[in-house]
Amino acid sequence: MNHEEFSGRLVGRAEKARPTRLSVKRFLGGCLLAFLMGVSSGCYTYAPMPPAAAPGTVLVFPLNDQGRLILGPSVGPSAQVIEGTLTSRTDSAYVVSVSSVSYFNGGSNKWSGEPLTIGTTLVQNVQERQFSRSRTWLVVGAAAAAFLALALSRSLFSSSTPERQTNPPPPNGS
Repeated sequence: MNHEEFSGRLVGRAEKARPTRLSVKRFLGGCLLAFLMGVSSGCYTYAPMPPAAAPGTVLVFPLNDQGRLILGPSVGPSAQVIEGTLTSRTDSAYVVSVSSVSYFNGGSNKWSGEPLTIGTTLVQNVQERQFSRSRTWLVVGAAAAAFLALALSRSLFSSSTPERQTNPPPPNGS
């Protein structure tokens, strides 16, 4: 076969190429997933730990250099922040049910509540994780506005039946 035999014909799988347009369901599903990820992580604030933090309080422990060295065998050598629920506290240590560990390289590991004792000298400034209603409403409002803008720009709320047109009156003088 020479070059002329291929001119004007599609060769291979090009005939069966998928359309490049995303379906509305897939796009809205992606938007919903992004929204839920934002709500689950972005709607919290971090405040200094109260002096009398009760067991069950969710705390964040930023490790200092000594903390990374001593806790490295337990949580990993490049651990930056430990998050968990306070189980008990003494003057010299926190006993925590660990939920996650964040690392300097940007990664994180989810834990399933394993207990860990963290000395008070191994952390910088302990913070309490608190739910923020204002941030939550801001995210919900922004997501609702984005969805409404998308729906209106794509005419998702319009009727699918065409409008009925009346027949025009006959011309005068006929």
